Amino acid sequence: MPTTLTLAVMASLLLPVQAVKQPPTAPPQKLNAVLCQSEAQAIALAQSMASGRTETIAVNLVNKAVGAEVCGRYVGYAAVEVEKTKNHHGSLFMLAGLRFAEDNAFAWTASWVTPFEGANLERGA
Repeated sequence: MPTTLTLAVMASLLLPVQAVKQPPTAPPQKLNAVLCQSEAQAIALAQSMASGRTETIAVNLVNKAVGAEVCGRYVGYAAVEVEKTKNHHGSLFMLAGLRFAEDNAFAWTASWVTPFEGANLERGA
């Protein structure tokens, strides 16, 4: 039984995960977070913060790389519309797409989970 469970968990991590787009089921919640316009920008922000940079420096680095203000602090009511995991250059990220109640705008947030190689999950230093 443990072997089957382990294989199922590993397969779920290694297989590409498709985003499940569905209408928000929960009411919008008050949100005060740094959000970005795309998945890639949210991942770059989370990766920068995971490497020890402050939130302000991480936001500035992403915005400078794109040449526009694509990540910033947003305050308002939003509902999670999409949730998924993504492997980006050997690191696993949790992504969430949020839809704002006020203007129907869509933004992304990401959290760094762990680096991994093959089927072995390992915490980075």
